[in-house]
Amino acid sequence: MDGLGNILDAIGQDPLTRWLLLAMALRTGWSLVCWRRCPSARMRLTSEALEAIEGRRQALWRHSARFLVVMLAGIFLAVAGLYKLSQAGDGSPVALIMLVGGMYLFMTEPVRQSIADSEDRVHATGLRGDPQAHQAALAMLHGNHTYLVAIEVLTTLALGLAVLALSGSMGIAY
Repeated sequence: MDGLGNILDAIGQDPLTRWLLLAMALRTGWSLVCWRRCPSARMRLTSEALEAIEGRRQALWRHSARFLVVMLAGIFLAVAGLYKLSQAGDGSPVALIMLVGGMYLFMTEPVRQSIADSEDRVHATGLRGDPQAHQAALAMLHGNHTYLVAIEVLTTLALGLAVLALSGSMGIAY
């Protein structure tokens, strides 16, 4: 258990963890802005755009190569971060960044894909002229944005509390 104490002490005292917290807070802020100013609810498209959207929605492989690369990178970073954390030492803050970054990537990328699909659905239903389907698509888009913001806010809060607790700023003894 002494090794875990050394790891936690190194993580809590390293300024790199505060930079990670700042980066997560900025990303969360940007997601909040995107959520509140969602341009898809106000966009107007042409019939050619509707055909392109339907082509994407009916494609055999709907996810881009970016999705695969980001998911694999997230899994790799999380596993590598866990492995590096198990080796107590000076690399603990970097291992924490790898772990949190990897988990962030593979938790949020599917939600981002759902947001893109919901945006396409909003555009398609808007062009078709069915108001009930359009309202349902807008509700799905709003729900996906809300889910992404919730993940990011909770992750940032948890990381912030962990950094405060590990640095001794909260007066909690581990």
